[in-house]
Amino acid sequence: MTDLKQLLGFPFEDREWLVKMLLGSVITIIPILNFLSLGYFVRSINYGWRGRRNLPDWDNWSELFRDGFMVFVISLAYLAIPLVLGSLIAIIPGIGIVLASIIIFIMGLIIPMAIANYAMRRNIKDAFSLGEIFYLASRVFNFYVLGYLAATVGLILGVALLLGIPFVGFIGGVFIFYCGVIFSNFLGVIYHQATMR
Repeated sequence: MTDLKQLLGFPFEDREWLVKMLLGSVITIIPILNFLSLGYFVRSINYGWRGRRNLPDWDNWSELFRDGFMVFVISLAYLAIPLVLGSLIAIIPGIGIVLASIIIFIMGLIIPMAIANYAMRRNIKDAFSLGEIFYLASRVFNFYVLGYLAATVGLILGVALLLGIPFVGFIGGVFIFYCGVIFSNFLGVIYHQATMR
């Protein structure tokens, strides 16, 4: 699924897309409960890897929550040192904030492939197999970076909507969840391509 129009439109091909998307959007904006959304994204990665062009069902909530919590742990582990280092570098006049942003961006770039690697076998060790992660990412590097950049911009816009517009902030939740589903499925597709070459 490398066609952009097909990728952006596939959620709407699901017969229950409205219910699934609305439920996901609500869950996404509720703290702690939003671990379920992260777990849903893990499931979406698997769907993409299998070539499935529909949205996962909202079932087996304990699995979704567990996977979502693991995504949170993986992301935190990768970002902890860069965030501390970035906050120290940021105090350097002029260039500090730029350097800190670059460090956090580069570390953030590793996280999606680490999560995809976890999603395949549900073993947290796979999320920290750096050699394998770098190898897989290098095989689909151009698609991977473009997808990451698009997802980052989408997340920023979604958060801005969520926090900046009091009465229609829910639109931000919809946008965040939609971008998450799209990127997760895309990540599964390119992960499959990386392992098949």
